[in-house]
Amino acid sequence: MNSMEKYMKMMSLTPYNDRSEMPVFPMMIVTYGAFAGITQAETIQNPDKWIEAMEKTFEIVGRPDVVMPMCPGDTIFVMGLPARIPGKELGENELYQFVETPFFDDPEEYQKIMQMGWQNWHGMYLCQIQNPPFTSPGQLGARYGLLGANLGKTMGHIYSKGMVPDFDSATAPIFDTLSMARSMEEFIYDLYDDPGPIMDIINKYQPEADAATIGMLKANHGTRVGCFAMRSCATFLSPDMFEEFAWPAMKGMIERFHAAGITTILHADADWTPMLEYFTQVPKGSVHIELDGMTDIRKAYDILGGYQSIRGDVPATMLCYGSEDEVAEYCEKLIQMGMKGGFMLGSGCEVPMNAKPENVKVMIESVRK
Repeated sequence: MNSMEKYMKMMSLTPYNDRSEMPVFPMMIVTYGAFAGITQAETIQNPDKWIEAMEKTFEIVGRPDVVMPMCPGDTIFVMGLPARIPGKELGENELYQFVETPFFDDPEEYQKIMQMGWQNWHGMYLCQIQNPPFTSPGQLGARYGLLGANLGKTMGHIYSKGMVPDFDSATAPIFDTLSMARSMEEFIYDLYDDPGPIMDIINKYQPEADAATIGMLKANHGTRVGCFAMRSCATFLSPDMFEEFAWPAMKGMIERFHAAGITTILHADADWTPMLEYFTQVPKGSVHIELDGMTDIRKAYDILGGYQSIRGDVPATMLCYGSEDEVAEYCEKLIQMGMKGGFMLGSGCEVPMNAKPENVKVMIESVRK
């Protein structure tokens, strides 16, 4: 089976006949530069250098089935937080850093968002957090144009090499974006003190934002959307808060995408264990959930196996500090668990800069014995 056939079988939730049918996805963004000897500053400033580093990395560790399609400079941009960048605020080969500080201090800003509209306010926000800040909407439009061109180039390269991009476009729930813009502590206080203005924004504008994402995907024949819900997990919210504030809009997103023929690739950072049952409330096969090690992956597979697909979750610490035998043993347990179908072997979130190449190679080879 080629990589696309493996990916589609995983999405179909049918049992694997052999481990070689299971796709493997070590999520790498900053790792390529580290393995290839190209600085982080170079891979951020020049997407072609990132693709070059990608290919040099695959010469070392082998070629996976699934690949992250968004280069590091664009990943930093779409995260929607101020950042310190290698080659600017940081050394040439340091890891980029996000800086979370409240973008606004007065909860009255929520009323401004309602008046401006989400897309206008979010565009203004993105302009102001750039370094240096963008001074016109045209600059933001040009940056989005560059992002689209970079994504198209990278995806073309990935497909040409017989691999599959993890997603065709990316989005985030308004709930999570507001949490990052306001900052976590202040946002939680706002939810406690007066959640009405926040929920008014989400209820009014999330369907509009989803419609725009669907339109973009349809125009480019995309079928998978990466959804980065950074603040909806149990690490930040109690299950009761999740059910009241975050889940209704997320459920609506998943259902709207599914109705349009689009699968939601939920990048589920941190602990989602108490939230797993909710994903039985949306259509079967409508979500692919990427787990990073803080969620109990075996419990996740017990609850969702055969209903939603899952990726995970070789720990970052093991890839950095473990032995090849330890990685092989961990992968073997995941493979045996996932043979019933709907499972992709992968790293727990991103493979770090200081991972051992031999450990990543072991992970890739573990499904190809």
